[in-house]
Amino acid sequence: MADPDNSMAADDGQVILKISQSLARLIRGSIPELQAESAVVFDSPAEMDGHEQNRLSLYLYQIEINPWLRNQPGTLTRRPAGAGQPAGLVRQAPALPVDLIYMMVPYGRSSEIELVLINKLVRLFHDVPALEGPLLDPAVRALGNQSIAIVPQEESQHQMRDLWAGFPGKSYKITRLYRLSPVQLPSTLSAGVEMVEHADAHLASRPREEARP
Repeated sequence: MADPDNSMAADDGQVILKISQSLARLIRGSIPELQAESAVVFDSPAEMDGHEQNRLSLYLYQIEINPWLRNQPGTLTRRPAGAGQPAGLVRQAPALPVDLIYMMVPYGRSSEIELVLINKLVRLFHDVPALEGPLLDPAVRALGNQSIAIVPQEESQHQMRDLWAGFPGKSYKITRLYRLSPVQLPSTLSAGVEMVEHADAHLASRPREEARP
């Protein structure tokens, strides 16, 4: 049964947004060429254009339900007594575990700078393999996301070609794919469970067995 001090905060539907922002902050703070606030964007490669500045397309292109963590049991949280309401329990439905898959495409002022950007990007996620602790938004941690692994996603040449085919008129650029897993999306379903407040016990004496001869 969950402790009230550790119960999850209310979900405002911004978990995926806040995780994306945490990832962008990590990149901006680790790669000097991308430290400008406008350098890391969530736009798809279809919306990227020009070479005015160094930029990174941090594009969430797929969300997958994690099949290994689905159907976990729910939790019970103590509900303190309130005005006109006795103490009780709240049954919280399990969170939905999902994986977030990002395309990361660097756009530099030159092809040489793009090679530098992708070099620093893959090194960053080798050195920092997870979003956790101060790297994660506190609101996201409060919703049950204590550590989110950043895992390289390997795709074949054919799969990458098909992926870029979704951006008509755009030529292929060097691309890295990373999976953030698992991300817990809290359920909004909960139900009150009454606590036992009083119980009576009745003890009945058993008749003595007749003595055997």
